Amino acid sequence: MRVFVVKKPNILSVIAVILAVCIALFALGTPMIVYAVRTSSGTSTIVIDAGHGGVDAGVVGRTTGMKESELNLEIAFLLGDLLKGLGFSVVYTRTNDTMLTTVTSDTRKRSDMFSRGKIINSARADVVVSIHMNYFPSDVRRGAQVFFARRDERSFSLAKCVQDMLNVLNSEHTKREYSPLTADKYILSCSSAASIIVECGFLSNPPDEKLLQDPQYKAALAEKIAQGICAYLG
Repeated sequence: MRVFVVKKPNILSVIAVILAVCIALFALGTPMIVYAVRTSSGTSTIVIDAGHGGVDAGVVGRTTGMKESELNLEIAFLLGDLLKGLGFSVVYTRTNDTMLTTVTSDTRKRSDMFSRGKIINSARADVVVSIHMNYFPSDVRRGAQVFFARRDERSFSLAKCVQDMLNVLNSEHTKREYSPLTADKYILSCSSAASIIVECGFLSNPPDEKLLQDPQYKAALAEKIAQGICAYLG
């Protein structure tokens, strides 16, 4: 298991990356909101958790067969690059398609989740974002949905900020908006950090599945999540 911690870049590097991202998004016709990074109490640390990995592939695309674990990691890296460019300290729970455990028994999923919790707590995260893909028995459900732990006001605030940003994409592609929902998941309660799960779309829905193959749409997802995090920390 390897943990990569990215330190805050110098101001010229931050400006260069922000300009490059803005130019690229302008070329794609996607508006970009740039927020100032909180610096009075030091650099905020954000842990990005790409859900699943290795033999735990998660859900699989109904028409393409693409694995959730691979998509999660791809969007995690896109999000991390944006946040690093804005001056945040970024920690990934995983950086390749593996589980975070050497256990091979039926308890390996629990061991994997405990390993993720250790990384989050060791990093002293201010924010935790776990990236996932959704699935439903029928193909009627679609769109990006954010989850948080019940009775956790900070996580609710984070979830609301991120969901509001993702609703820009939801409105465009699904013609409706969503509210953040509660969930009872270990990753949401294993630390004192404000924590959310972002289900980026439904691999059981063909239009969502097609969007999740589009590099521009994946970049837009990462951008909206980053904007929501910045709004929360603002």
